[in-house]
Amino acid sequence: MDEAELVNVKVKHLHNLQNQIITEKHTIITDEPEASGGDELAINPIELVLGGEGSCTISVLMMFAKRMKYDLQGVEINLTHKRVRVEELKESGIEIDDERGYVHKIEKKIKFIGNLDDDQIEELQRVSQRCPVHTMIEKRTYFEISFDNAEK
Repeated sequence: MDEAELVNVKVKHLHNLQNQIITEKHTIITDEPEASGGDELAINPIELVLGGEGSCTISVLMMFAKRMKYDLQGVEINLTHKRVRVEELKESGIEIDDERGYVHKIEKKIKFIGNLDDDQIEELQRVSQRCPVHTMIEKRTYFEISFDNAEK
């Protein structure tokens, strides 16, 4: 995807906590877990974000490996999300700007499948952090929010 491309997504409420995500060519339904009041009939938004992160990372790695003629036959990524107390992070030595409350922690384990030497693996490890979704989540996003008048 060209970095200058405008991506437009519309989201509409369907029922209870189910929503419809509409893109130019695709539609996805999301729902929340039963513990949050949802019906758990579809992927939840956090799972969707993690899936986007993982699939974007794999695409970037596969494109890079193809261009460099690496024998990367596949990639598997396991992502885990949890909310972590800021105090816990500070106590373990992690520097963080927030003073208190919670932050989102994503653990990402990447497995390369193929015949790769140590230098290729090291380069793939660096490239894995260049995924646009990763950089968007990690630090390069700002929101501009506006509101339409409610229809009656």
